[in-house]
Amino acid sequence: MPNHVGDNAGSDGGVPQAEDPSLARIGAFSDGVFAFAITLLVLSIRIPQPADADASHGLAALLIQQWRSYLAFVLSFMFVGMNWANHRVMFAAFARANHTLVWLNLLYLMLGVAFMPVPTAVLGSWLGNPNNQIAAAVFYGMAAAIGGLAYNLVWWYGAYVAKLTSQNLSDSQRRAHTIAWAPAPFVATALTAVAFVTPPLAVAGFVAIAFAYILPLPKLVALKQQWHRTRSSHRGKKRR
Repeated sequence: MPNHVGDNAGSDGGVPQAEDPSLARIGAFSDGVFAFAITLLVLSIRIPQPADADASHGLAALLIQQWRSYLAFVLSFMFVGMNWANHRVMFAAFARANHTLVWLNLLYLMLGVAFMPVPTAVLGSWLGNPNNQIAAAVFYGMAAAIGGLAYNLVWWYGAYVAKLTSQNLSDSQRRAHTIAWAPAPFVATALTAVAFVTPPLAVAGFVAIAFAYILPLPKLVALKQQWHRTRSSHRGKKRR
């Protein structure tokens, strides 16, 4: 009978372990959820039809009127894509998985990935509406913040609680990942607070976050830490 997730991973210290086959299954399932969610985002964009009640306005006008839906689509596409890229980096750092990691990953996929088409459609439909754009932007921000929190929960459990990371991952690399990913839910929460006052500004902030996380932040943080250590070492030698 097959073992439970992670049960077949070796535990002998100092002996390089082969990749846990369960990680491949987790990655494959997660990729499927990401692909499904990112495809559903486009459904929030309406396709004008000649038989529609407002067809007399003209196709060009109807397409232009949906600029908010286009913006929400691009924003969420970037968010989901960014999450997929970082999720790949995170699970590449794990040497094995266990039952709890699987369920935490499922929680993250539910809250931070599969649910995103809903706030995307809401934001695209209600942004710009004087009476409801605050609720739309806050709803989107809360979804982003909860998703970011769930992502960090997976990382913190795997990297620090269960210690499932590879032996090849140094402490400084682990810390660089944490520094790069930990601020995300707090920034999203701050932008959600901004949405109560100025929804368009909050949306602009979310766009900025999406583009910022395109950068390989863990690597950049690790390089910065290495630069600081090198600089401190040179200063110490000069004093001697």
